[in-house]
Amino acid sequence: ACFWLRGADRNPAPDNVCMKATRRMYHLIYVSQATRPMSEEDLASILKKSRDYNTKDGITGLLIYKFTPSENRANFMQLLEGPEENVLAAFARIEADKRHHTKVVLEQGEISDRNFPEWSMGFRNADAPDLAKFDGYSDLGSPEFWARAEDGQLTDALEIMLSFYADEF
Repeated sequence: ACFWLRGADRNPAPDNVCMKATRRMYHLIYVSQATRPMSEEDLASILKKSRDYNTKDGITGLLIYKFTPSENRANFMQLLEGPEENVLAAFARIEADKRHHTKVVLEQGEISDRNFPEWSMGFRNADAPDLAKFDGYSDLGSPEFWARAEDGQLTDALEIMLSFYADEF
């Protein structure tokens, strides 16, 4: 049970207040490969839907999109943060989304505070130079990258996301 202390009385807290007080903050970072390159309209639609869901579900985060013209390949990297059950429900929707495949979770776990409190879903259209300073990420989407991702060899996922956030503020 969850209680408020009011003077000498212990009164049960309303359910919604209790849930907010006891929910764990959680984050999840994944990468995926798009089934096809995305147009600006496609990306705008994805962002609108993400922001609508995230606002309703108390989720914040950042979506990175990288298109590699030489290989006509597009990839996503996304961080979601918020109440654990909401983040996991959002990722379940993402896993079912047929616009991308090869979804690999790079990092997940409990966090003490949000890293992206102002963004229901920030966005960055990235290229190789944006990712070059992070070991293992400049070739995002290549077969070598996927081998490292699936073997758990990639670190710095949160640092990449934070670097894009820092660029905005």
